[in-house]
Amino acid sequence: MTKPASGTSNTLPAGHALSGRERIVRADRTASRTIDGRAVVISIDHNRVHVLNDVGTHVWEMCDGRTLDAIARDVVERFEVEPERAALYVRAFAEVLVEVGAVQLSED
Repeated sequence: MTKPASGTSNTLPAGHALSGRERIVRADRTASRTIDGRAVVISIDHNRVHVLNDVGTHVWEMCDGRTLDAIARDVVERFEVEPERAALYVRAFAEVLVEVGAVQLSED
């Protein structure tokens, strides 16, 4: 398994709440493809396949070093949801992506 870059993590400490300032990037050992508007994500080290819904696919496509807050703002605009709801969704989804090894978080 590859080690995360300095300052990045592929695990969250117990009880750690995401602030939204974390930057999120796809893990090197994750493959994905979008089929009919839905991302199919394969966590190679965990041997799992995940099919994402529309919002999840959009968030996945934005996992390029942006902050969780920036992604949540984009979700608000694109899907016309309340900012608080978008922030909660993006943070919760980021936690799941970290848990399955699909992304890494960093606080810069």
